[in-house]
Amino acid sequence: MNSKKNYLLHTFNFDNNEKILKGENVYLFTNKKKYIDSTSGLTGTSILGWSNPTINKAILSQLNKISHIDYKYFVDENRELAAKKILSNSNHKLDKLFFVGGSGGEACEASMKLSYQYHCSIGKPNKKWFISRKQSYHGSSSDAIAVGDRPNLNLYKPFFPKFRAKINEHNIFRSKKKGETTKEYEKRSVKELENKILEIGPEKVSGFVGETIMGGLVGDVPPTPNYWKGISKVCKRYKIHLIIDEVWCGTGTSGKMFCIDWDNVKPDFIFMGKTLAAGYMPVSAIATNSEIEEKIKRKYDAIQFSTTHQGHSLGVAACLAVQNIINNKSFLEKVIKNGNYLRQTLKNELNNSDFFFNVRGRGLRNSLEYKCRNKHLFGIALTEKAKKKFNLLISAKWHRVCFSNAININRKELDEILEKFIKTFKLVSSNWSTKNINKIKHRSFY
Repeated sequence: MNSKKNYLLHTFNFDNNEKILKGENVYLFTNKKKYIDSTSGLTGTSILGWSNPTINKAILSQLNKISHIDYKYFVDENRELAAKKILSNSNHKLDKLFFVGGSGGEACEASMKLSYQYHCSIGKPNKKWFISRKQSYHGSSSDAIAVGDRPNLNLYKPFFPKFRAKINEHNIFRSKKKGETTKEYEKRSVKELENKILEIGPEKVSGFVGETIMGGLVGDVPPTPNYWKGISKVCKRYKIHLIIDEVWCGTGTSGKMFCIDWDNVKPDFIFMGKTLAAGYMPVSAIATNSEIEEKIKRKYDAIQFSTTHQGHSLGVAACLAVQNIINNKSFLEKVIKNGNYLRQTLKNELNNSDFFFNVRGRGLRNSLEYKCRNKHLFGIALTEKAKKKFNLLISAKWHRVCFSNAININRKELDEILEKFIKTFKLVSSNWSTKNINKIKHRSFY
């Protein structure tokens, strides 16, 4: 028995003694193995891999100047440069960037606060309701929890904020009725938002919050062709802000700088987090427009909230270096090309399997959904087999395997991931019997 006292409070019951040593590109090195990672650090954050010399150099250069200076009082020129870079070459034409803090959850709450402050600034303080969708995740701070739908966070429902409502997820694979066309389902999905607005009262609703593609909980489900255009029209009709969550699918991961650019829609807010600085530093931000700023500043003279590490100087330096790499036409074209290749390869190799349901996504945010008995345990089995037998890290949860690999991955590395995963999938599914299922140790994925 190990009598050594542990001082670290882990999220889960932790029995792994494997130590991380370093990361290089898409590979992770521990005291036991070298892994190839299809998850960008298990949470989709490290979208340019590890040990990128350009990004490291930018962080060190900033560190030699100053690690951080308050967002409100002094000019850090990298903030303006990063804002310009992030907002350039995008279809939505939003022209203001507000750095928030370190996490996407903070950016979610900040978007809601800005939305409400705007309505207050034009004399409509009763517009305090926010509508979101089931099967979404927007963060684990109080307001983000309330507009999200992650089951383990229901523990905190007793102190959820008031004035929150949800409509159904937009998922054509799960929600389209038998005999219903794509256009009919799309129209029904949009109408559900309008019905909820009318039920609450348009004069009471501040904004609608939604992930551009249904993200990690559902597994990278793109919207139907004109869904966001329909949602945008409804929001404009009732003077409600459209707030887009691109913490998961933003800044180049979909093959466009903003995932919503695929849909040719101009929202009022887009909030971002984990992809902004590619995991090299924590930083989050909101894209919005000059009208929002002008109305708020005219009434209040200031944004009425801030955070300690807002626009953190090291984080913004990393962000600028990352976005200089990503915000490039040929780079983004390669992301689209590799995404198409990944989906087509998985479909070609696994389409005949009884366990294969579909593969979907945009750019290099993709998921493969499987169908079998005990899907949760199947995900655990896939994860363990891939790691132990093939030195491959995957995110297999609930009903899907999510491929969120680094978006600068080369074809050789992508082929290695695909080859190892396909072998894993075929091996686990071929042995999926009641006897083997009973041997799998259940564990939480949240």
